[in-house]
Amino acid sequence: MVIVDLETKRQAVHLVSGIIFALAVFYLPSDMAFYFLTAGAILTVIFAEQIEQGKNIIFFSKLVKHTERKGKPPASGVTWYFLGVLFIMVLYHLWLGLPKIFIVASMLVVAIGDSICTGLGRKIGRKKLPRTQTKSYRGSGIGFGLAFVGALIALNTYFDFKTSFVIAAIGSVVGMLTEAYLRGLDDNLTIPIMSCSAMVITYLLI
Repeated sequence: MVIVDLETKRQAVHLVSGIIFALAVFYLPSDMAFYFLTAGAILTVIFAEQIEQGKNIIFFSKLVKHTERKGKPPASGVTWYFLGVLFIMVLYHLWLGLPKIFIVASMLVVAIGDSICTGLGRKIGRKKLPRTQTKSYRGSGIGFGLAFVGALIALNTYFDFKTSFVIAAIGSVVGMLTEAYLRGLDDNLTIPIMSCSAMVITYLLI
């Protein structure tokens, strides 16, 4: 019988849910996408509080039990994720009027890059990145490559291939560097913000 460890299950949920959330934002109209992200942030806070008090929330209690790291508040990662994506949605799309595809691409960077880098890097990574204890060259490299492909596919629905290639590359590099080196804040918050900001700056420069 094969037993899947907690971290593998956690990263699998991170990957699948992150892609689903990105697709939702991609296909929903801007106002509906905003409401979706806002509702996600509010509901995760409410559910986390209920679970912490020992109450059983159908599906979510079991999901938290089987995927959440010990010592962390319930669903804290997904709460920070919704807040981070909501921030870039409001700032770059609703306020500055930039294409929504930047938000979608950054969501794919965090969904694919972070989950692959952490999940796969633990298993196959041997040589660690400088000044890190858990991040490996292999894990971060594969995470970058797959995040880049995801972001490129999304961006290429709006921009030409050359522009999409450059923006996706910069956004993925910054996202993976953020995942590896930015300390103190939850990377579910920092990766989408830093990755999206890098893509927007690249777009404005080219």
